[in-house]
Amino acid sequence: MQETAPANILLVDDDPGIRLLIQHGLMRAGYRVSEASHGLEALEQFDSAKPDLMLIDVSMPEMDGFETVAAIRQRDGGETIPLVMVTGSDDNDSVTKAFHAGANDFITKPINLPILTQRVRYALANAEREQRLRRIHLEQQSACQLAKLGFWRLEIETGALHWSQDAAALLGRSADMPSTVAALIEEAPADQRQRLQGAFEQAMTRAAGLDLEIQLTCIGNAGIIKLQSSPGVEDGVIVGAFQDVTALRAFEDQTLYLVEHDELTNLPNHRLFSRLLTDRLEPDQGAETATETVTETATEAGVGAGAARTAIVVVDIDRLHRINDAFGPAHGDEVVITLGNRLRQLLPPNSLLCRLESDSFGLAIPLQDSTLADLQTQLQTDLTLSVPIKGREVYIDCSMGLAIHPDDGQDAATLIQAAQAAERETNRDPSRQLIQFSEIRAAREEGRVILESDLRGALEKQEFFLVYQPQQRLADRRIEGVEALLRWNHAERGIVSPADFIPILEEAGLIHEVGDWILEEAIRQAAEWLRQGVSLRMSVNLAAAQVENPQLVHRLSALVEDYRLPPAHLELEITESTAMQAPEQTLLNLRKFKQCGFRIAIDDFGTGYSSMAYLLQFPLDVLKIDRAFVKEITHGKRNRAIVTALSTLSFHLGLTTIAEGIETKSQRDYLDALNIDVIQGFLLAPPLPPEPLIEFIRAAESDANPDDPRVREGAWAHESP
Repeated sequence: MQETAPANILLVDDDPGIRLLIQHGLMRAGYRVSEASHGLEALEQFDSAKPDLMLIDVSMPEMDGFETVAAIRQRDGGETIPLVMVTGSDDNDSVTKAFHAGANDFITKPINLPILTQRVRYALANAEREQRLRRIHLEQQSACQLAKLGFWRLEIETGALHWSQDAAALLGRSADMPSTVAALIEEAPADQRQRLQGAFEQAMTRAAGLDLEIQLTCIGNAGIIKLQSSPGVEDGVIVGAFQDVTALRAFEDQTLYLVEHDELTNLPNHRLFSRLLTDRLEPDQGAETATETVTETATEAGVGAGAARTAIVVVDIDRLHRINDAFGPAHGDEVVITLGNRLRQLLPPNSLLCRLESDSFGLAIPLQDSTLADLQTQLQTDLTLSVPIKGREVYIDCSMGLAIHPDDGQDAATLIQAAQAAERETNRDPSRQLIQFSEIRAAREEGRVILESDLRGALEKQEFFLVYQPQQRLADRRIEGVEALLRWNHAERGIVSPADFIPILEEAGLIHEVGDWILEEAIRQAAEWLRQGVSLRMSVNLAAAQVENPQLVHRLSALVEDYRLPPAHLELEITESTAMQAPEQTLLNLRKFKQCGFRIAIDDFGTGYSSMAYLLQFPLDVLKIDRAFVKEITHGKRNRAIVTALSTLSFHLGLTTIAEGIETKSQRDYLDALNIDVIQGFLLAPPLPPEPLIEFIRAAESDANPDDPRVREGAWAHESP
């Protein structure tokens, strides 16, 4: 892969020592660095050096960082070059002012060079992608300007069509425009003609308006035109406008392509692969959807396999992170591209190929012309490859998991998960490069049955326990609440992941009994802390079956009365999807909870397909923003815009906002700048047992180090919430 020229970074800071430190770190990371000691000098160098990114200090003589950013934005006509501001630690006003001035990102002092280089790398990558999308947008704008509107007139009695004089030239036609409705419809594809005929008949007989797109298919005169008219007929004539939307539709197709394809390999991503595989597995839907979306090769389009047996394979690059660490991400990308090209060459026609994750590919291969044994042999033989990196051959190993439709599942999601589970089994047996899901299915099913059996006795044996993840108010850094999370200490297996046993609890109907224990234990613990002088809001997750239970409100009222816990100290948390399963019953029960004084929180907000009208009726106190929006908040404008919108919505509704999944200080600083109220995540602490939690809170209150290894390295720290 051809090496690209190193990016040129303009460093603007009046402190020579800081410039020297940052310059040294960036040059070691492979960047070219030029310097300016103040804003006016930076403007001169911006015109001459043409930097790819600028690092700008806030406090400088003559022209400060905010004025410099504003001046740069005036010169580049918008957010073309990424501008990263360097501010004082926890300087929230500067962060907000930096965004308003036009900065893309910020980093706080003292400078952490490894973090700085990573932020620079991501800022450059985001700028490149935004420039690409901006270029596409400008092309679309230009096309719309060139495609001037024209006019048409339809005589109802004769069906004659008259067009503005330059219509043929505007549409790029070599032939004359159709002179009748019948002639126009004749140029459309056969499957569209009946719809078009009906639309014109309604317009002529009922004076209905027209809003049609017609795909013209005649050789030399192909394109898509949009016809519009207002309702009404005057003197037996309908008058309307037309526009050539061929370029606009092409732009939309290109945008959709970017959304559904991996940028590095140009392959379909997980989302598109799942949809194409779904089409493949449903014979009644045919192949039209797939061929419309992925048209480059038959291998990507994957058409018409019907109900035949299909092999779904997940191919994972072993230890890709080691190549990234040793040689740099660019050479890691080269490995990914090389494997993608090899897979393209190996796959038979009518197969699907995608990039599932950063280090794995997904394949769907019809088995009509090859046996399963032949496929396994080919994959294991032909996926041994090497990549030349810096003058040496680096050998790449792959591990694979294989699932078969319909044996291992009926739908795309189940089959992909089965293949991924089989691939993960290769980690336990390094001698196996490929494992088929059927080899582990029986053991997994047997294990699930045994797990369900053990779950039925876990409550009686007192194997369940709760851990508590702290929630911190950003305004004063005070720990004001905790979320109670269920854990299972199996007598033989040790700590069992909640992802493994909670779905079984729900399917086996055990969630009522266990859910009742969780509520009582959480209320008991909150009341005990309160007697010790520690006032914490206790948040407890409710399952769908609990939310819909009309007797739950009486049980909760009895529990808080028995343990003498003020109802306002208990927060009942439901997910967006749970709320919408039976919205009317949910609304009724939530109002009862609210009348009793309990707080109501909605979790995972923004990830489902909720009716906003219902959500606005729910008597909510707290809106929890899902970690999916937080994860990329430091890199993506889209996620920042979503979080800003949710924060604004909550403010006007009088709700508290809690952001989940906070793992870095940068995420915390962004959320603080966006007026989020409370944060929760591993940046503060993992879910903790009661005593370590109180130690953590007291350490935080006394300004002790919350990263104390007693908290971070406890036996519970490996558990995810």
